[in-house]
This record gives sequence, C-alpha cells and structure tokens, in this order.
Amino acid sequence: MKKILFLCSTMIMLNSCASILNGKFQKKVSIQTKNANSVVYVNDVRQGVGKNVKSKLARDRNVKQIRIETEGYKDLYLIHYQNQKSPLYILSWVPFGVLFYPPFLDSGAKSFDYKKDVSVDEKLIPISVKTEDQKYLFVKNTEFNLDENALKIRRIRHRSLKKENTKKFKDIDSNVEKIEFNNSIFTSSLNDILVKYKYTDSTKTIFKSKTNSAYISAKINELDIQFVYQKASKRYMRFLQAEVNVIWDLQDIYGQSIFNEASRNTSGQFSIDYNKESTSLLAVEDAITSSFLNFINNEKVKEYLEKGNMDEQEKLPYITLSKGKSINDIDSALDGTVTIKVSNGHGSGFKISGDGYIVTNFHVVANSKEDISVITKDNKEYKAKLIRQSENLDLALLKIDATFESHFTLPTTKKYKTGEDIFIIGTPTTIELGQTLSKGIISGDREKDGVKLIQTDAGINGGNSGGPMISKQGELLGVINAKLSGIGIEGLGFAIPAELISSGLFVN
Repeated sequence: MKKILFLCSTMIMLNSCASILNGKFQKKVSIQTKNANSVVYVNDVRQGVGKNVKSKLARDRNVKQIRIETEGYKDLYLIHYQNQKSPLYILSWVPFGVLFYPPFLDSGAKSFDYKKDVSVDEKLIPISVKTEDQKYLFVKNTEFNLDENALKIRRIRHRSLKKENTKKFKDIDSNVEKIEFNNSIFTSSLNDILVKYKYTDSTKTIFKSKTNSAYISAKINELDIQFVYQKASKRYMRFLQAEVNVIWDLQDIYGQSIFNEASRNTSGQFSIDYNKESTSLLAVEDAITSSFLNFINNEKVKEYLEKGNMDEQEKLPYITLSKGKSINDIDSALDGTVTIKVSNGHGSGFKISGDGYIVTNFHVVANSKEDISVITKDNKEYKAKLIRQSENLDLALLKIDATFESHFTLPTTKKYKTGEDIFIIGTPTTIELGQTLSKGIISGDREKDGVKLIQTDAGINGGNSGGPMISKQGELLGVINAKLSGIGIEGLGFAIPAELISSGLFVN
C-alpha cells in the first residue's frame, strides 16, 4: 500500500514539474517596436526604450496589456499572454507518461510560457497636433446612430482572427439597449481627443470667429465589438477590440458643412484581465481616435483649418434705406426690436429702415435661410427673406413686407465710451420673452483675430443674439453676439460695434 501511495505521489509531482520548477516570471520577452524612440509599457509599467525592448512578464495566466508610445504617432495597444507549454512539461511523460496514457496534465499558472517575441505589425498613425496657424475645433454634435444590424457583439478564436478568417465570428448579442454607449460618452471622448491634440483651447479664453474656429460633428453608424479568446488548457485567454465607422463633418463657425467623410477603423487590442469593466469603452475610444486622426490628416481638412485673415468681402451695390422716424428713447427702442424665428430656434433683431429692413446675426439664420420669420412687439409674424450677409462680421440683412414708423439709425462712427451705461434688448430663452430689457456698462473694447467687439457686463443669453445694444438715449451702439463670446467667461457679453453695419452689409 505504501509503495502504491509513493508511486502515485511521485507521479503527480513529476506531472507538475513545470508548475514546480518554472519561475514566477519569464525573463527577456522581446517586444519589437521597429522604432528606436518607442517607449514600451506593460500593464502601465515602463519596460524600456528602443526597437527591441526586453520585458519580464509574470506567469499568472493573465493577459498583459502592452502600450507603445512613439513620439509623433498615436499610442499602439497590444496584448501578450501565455499560450505555449513550458519545455519542463516533457518531464510529465517520463516515466509515467509511457506507463499511464495520457499522463496527468500540468495546468498550473507556471506551466505555460509566453512567446519570446512580440512583433508590431500595425502601421503607426501620425498625430497632427494643432499649430498656431490652425483654427480651433469645437464639438458641434455627436451621435450613436445604431440599429440592430449596425451593432455587432461577436467572439472569435485568436488563431482564426490572425488568419483573417472573419467567417468564424459568432454573434453574442445584438441588443443595442445592453450596450451602455450614448452621445454624452461620445461627446466626452471627442472633447478629450481635441484637448489632447490641442485643437480645443484648454485655457477657455478665446473668442470664436470665422478666422480662428470651426466645428466638427461625428456620427457612429456601425460598431463591431469583438471578443477574442485563445483556449489554453482549461482557461480562456481573452482580449477585446472594436471596429467603428464614423461619419465626420467639418463645419464653419455658423454650422455650415465644409467637408465630410466616412472613416472605418479598428482599435488596438485591450486586455479584459487588466482593464476590467472599462475594456469596451477603451477599445471604442481608441478606434474613434484613429478615425479622427485619419480625418484630420486629410489634405482638404488641413487646408480649411489654416487660420487666415478675414476673407475679402465681395463688393455689392449699396442699398439705400427708406428713412422714417429715428428712435430716440428706450420705449421706442423696445418697439424697434424684433424676434427672429427659425426652424432650429430663435434670436433677436432690430429695424433699420421704414421699408422693412432688419439686422440680425448671420449665425441666427445661417442654417435656416429659407425658413425665417420675424415677430414684432405687437405679436405680428412676417415671412422674412435673407437679402445679404457678412460672414466675417456675423451680420445679416433681412427684409419683410411691412413698413415701420420708427427705426434705429445706423451710426458711422463710434458712439460709446468705456464705463458708459448701456441697455440690451432681445428675446432670451424663449420667444414669449421678446423685447426683454437688461442693463449693464461698457467694460471695454476688444479685438481678436480681426474681430472687433464691445465688452459688457450685461447678462446675455443665446436668444439675445442679433439684438441691439443701446445707450440710455436709445441710440444704437452695437449688435449683441453671444456666438463670439469668450468660452467659459462668466458675467461678460459681447457686441459687434454698430458703426461696422453700413460698410459690412453695404447699406446707407
């Protein structure tokens, strides 16, 4: 009996030789980056720099997360795991493998080795960091536009993926509601990308203008989340990657589309063991980043993002305005202010002639040029026509079929001083609040990238855009412009000086 017990225990020990004799770490796993300046991290621990970085990896059967940083290029994400039997496994066959077939399997964490070499085959994506000569980019809109056919959640064995045998993908679930991706996550991810590559001003102090700013919108209409596994003994080695199709749309400061393009990209490889519950989000963000960099590297996009001086405005014949009674007090100024209603919201405007001409901001009507209405103080509504515009000054001239008893007179010179009391009139928040009056002072003159502005401490809402800034005598001083306001600046508003209207819109 003792001999049998000794024989069995010896057999078990020999069949576990790899687990017993193999070290906790495998030394000198070579990560070949092909770039002398690449920095290699494993599970966020720096391993070294160079074309061939030696790493020491723990034999714990967890998939290791490799990140390769190369200056001037997007980070590359790879995984590495134990998928080879240790050479010590041969001892399991001597002598008992011959006598007892099959021998007991050694499935301990140390019984498997890593491949000695990890080679980087993926092409590095160059980073286009914003330069001083380029415009800032701001997120206009993001959207996950996924139906059941556009969202795929699939699994595949690693060896099939390496052979590009995608026919062996197996659907796990295609229920969109079970994936916690939404537009707020997408917007946050895209904003983080813009900050990382300096396309958004992190100091939050710039004035948006046509010369220094642009918008970007993005829609994901296909998302393929791929769970990849490799069976090693009784344990599944798992990682995840994501493929996205993003439709990018570059827009000017007024939301007018300049260039759009669809870009399909696959993320790097992300270890589920290391990244845990954030794995899916990291993979999707990485794919979005690749897509963005490919889009921003497009020559047409680069050309538009070049910051320049104000475009030379086309010379137009002057429109002679019909003169009526000039506004000379606050009560008549309220009557001279109108609400501009468009398909996607509203703004404000004001009368400048007796025969139906009205001034507002161009951004108020830019995306609704064929569907503009004007609501006067007595609640009458008129269909308006866009006559001309100055995109450089963000001004627009409208015309309605009506006559005005009184209107604002356009000044040709500066009529204000710093510290002077002023009033603004407009339609903040909702159309029902038309002709709302607010008081403030002129805080100063500003000029940024060719844009001249009057700064005020008067409270300004987006609906005030296009409304008048007036003196206490009712004289027109400026055109309120929330669009050009500094980002993140509290308690300050801005207006376009009124003396620029005549030359900007070619009216007198």
